[in-house]
Amino acid sequence: MDNIVKTKLFITIADKDRLDRIIKLYKRYGITYSCSVSGVGTASNSLLSYFGLDEIKKNVVFTIVPDFLETKIMHDLHNKLEIYKPGNGICFSLNITSASRYLSNMYKGLNMLKEEYSMENEKEYELIVLIVSEGYASIAMDAAKRVGASGGTLINGIGLGTKEATKFLGITIEPEKDVVLILVPKEEKRKVMEEITSEVGLSKEGRGICFSMPVDNVVGLTQNINFFKNK
Repeated sequence: MDNIVKTKLFITIADKDRLDRIIKLYKRYGITYSCSVSGVGTASNSLLSYFGLDEIKKNVVFTIVPDFLETKIMHDLHNKLEIYKPGNGICFSLNITSASRYLSNMYKGLNMLKEEYSMENEKEYELIVLIVSEGYASIAMDAAKRVGASGGTLINGIGLGTKEATKFLGITIEPEKDVVLILVPKEEKRKVMEEITSEVGLSKEGRGICFSMPVDNVVGLTQNINFFKNK
């Protein structure tokens, strides 16, 4: 059986000018599979620097990256593009449990690119994903900020639920949805999710569904400024 190349999902949030440079960096490593959507930053002005976001309009790019290049690319984002500086953006990675054979085969030829930097990560952050009826994202973010969340990114989405799924959930799925991405320290996750669902949960008017997943690595937070620093 052929060896399967493990992959990671990189989520990059930045303004368009900076994002163009980031995508060019990905392409230099042979990373060509990306999907970009428009987003809106929801951090308050006093907390924008926490996420490196000083502008409201942002692009969100989802990129599939082979895991053997993860640390090297994160290192270059930090040191070459200085993504950690306020306004330059943020990038974090999530583990993918399964990917198509097409993606695995596409990245097999990149195996000669060895990582030069080791990284020990205790998974200090979690990504909270909220899917809520259109117009309720601001209520959810206000709730999250009350218990310590510093901000997030709003993406307009479309519900694709079947009649069976709608009946099972006990709600009527609206065609328009808001998707909110909130990155929080692991120890803050539970209280943020509880506060969000108390305001816009399934039993509320916002009909929100909220879940979280561990973030493998993060670059772009001012707290991590020395983590990827050149040795």
